[in-house]
Amino acid sequence: MMICPFLLVCGANAQTMQVWMKDGTRQDYAVSSIESITFSELTDMDLARQEIEQFLDDWNAAMIAADTARLGAMMDDSIILRHITGMTQTKREWLEEVASGSMKYHKIVKRDVSISFASDGSASVSFTSVITATIWGSYGTWTLSGSMRLVKRNGRWIRVE
Repeated sequence: MMICPFLLVCGANAQTMQVWMKDGTRQDYAVSSIESITFSELTDMDLARQEIEQFLDDWNAAMIAADTARLGAMMDDSIILRHITGMTQTKREWLEEVASGSMKYHKIVKRDVSISFASDGSASVSFTSVITATIWGSYGTWTLSGSMRLVKRNGRWIRVE
């Protein structure tokens, strides 16, 4: 038996192709019967994690660009946002602050992202962000712990908490 450390597919001889599956089982295929096989390394959970990582990147980019249309489309209308001071704002109030420039985000670096999924399909995301911003006239860089709850609607993730 051959061991291929970097490949999922290894041929033991010219007539048979042996494929080791992610669950550790082996499938044997007759080479003459194979025209092409497509292998996917990613599970649905892996794909969801990638989509959520992209959501976070898009969220941060929209904050820096003050793209309130994009930010608004990424949130549920009933969301309540909580600031580090404990103050809460509705979606509309926060988007107005971003649009007016009273909350201006200059740079955001995400760290330590943790994603967990609930049985209802929602995702809880926790992370650390290093945010450089001018908030109500005060410029600074803050390291903040954050969390979001996301649900998938019409094929895309939406922030609901």
